Amino acid sequence: MSFLAASENTMAFELWPAPMKKEIQRLQGDYDYASWELFPSSLRDMADWADVYQDPERKDKSRDRILIYKHIPDGEPGTVYPVALRLQGLLREFRVERFGNWTGQEADVTRAVQHVTISSGGHAKAWEATIDSLNLACEYVSRRLHLPMQGIPQKKELYLQRRAFIKRDKPRGSKTPALSATQDPEGKYLRIQEHWSAVRPLTIADLTSAGKILPMDAVLLTEGDFVDVGAELDFVLSRQRNKGTTLKCFLTCTHIVRMIPAGYVEKMKLVSFR
Repeated sequence: MSFLAASENTMAFELWPAPMKKEIQRLQGDYDYASWELFPSSLRDMADWADVYQDPERKDKSRDRILIYKHIPDGEPGTVYPVALRLQGLLREFRVERFGNWTGQEADVTRAVQHVTISSGGHAKAWEATIDSLNLACEYVSRRLHLPMQGIPQKKELYLQRRAFIKRDKPRGSKTPALSATQDPEGKYLRIQEHWSAVRPLTIADLTSAGKILPMDAVLLTEGDFVDVGAELDFVLSRQRNKGTTLKCFLTCTHIVRMIPAGYVEKMKLVSFR
């Protein structure tokens, strides 16, 4: 995964207050960054670092453009690697349980998502660098595809989501429960498992005082936690009769790591919403 840049010589995470920066560095570990782990700070560098790939296996042709790494030293030949980013922020609203916001009704399955919102916590420099980096990626894809892009606005919050279910290519063909009673205690998924596959649980972890990253139950997440969130960029072609074809960028959440619990954030006065 890659860390965002604030400039050619400064990473975005270095602009957080010292206690937050320290935890991000503990999460990363003590070693030099590979070139693919350092997000570019200019379009020129982006052109050398990333490429736009059209995935022939994606059935939804409005979402088949992917930003990928150009060079992964230890990558498998012929394999494409989507650009994955590390974002940091204060946890706000979230629904990260297995089925997200699904109502349990089949009619709502296409709208079922896990979602998380992170905020700046009042730390403008780190946050502006984060948004600027995301919009640099948007501008690069826009230029490569020769399509106007609806960028990510300079707001104090970022919203990420993740689909809870994926449509099967063909019916499952079995009435045996696909999930255990522990995974689906209410038996809601049984109603839709014939045609829908439940995505794997979202990875949620805690950075311990010893520097280890250990799995954590989602119920322990609290609004106000300082977190590291994994994100992939989801580019969508939007076709409108009056405006033609435009691009939109959405953020897909891939993991959440709690670095500083909300109580300590408040105790150390690391948040300000002024």
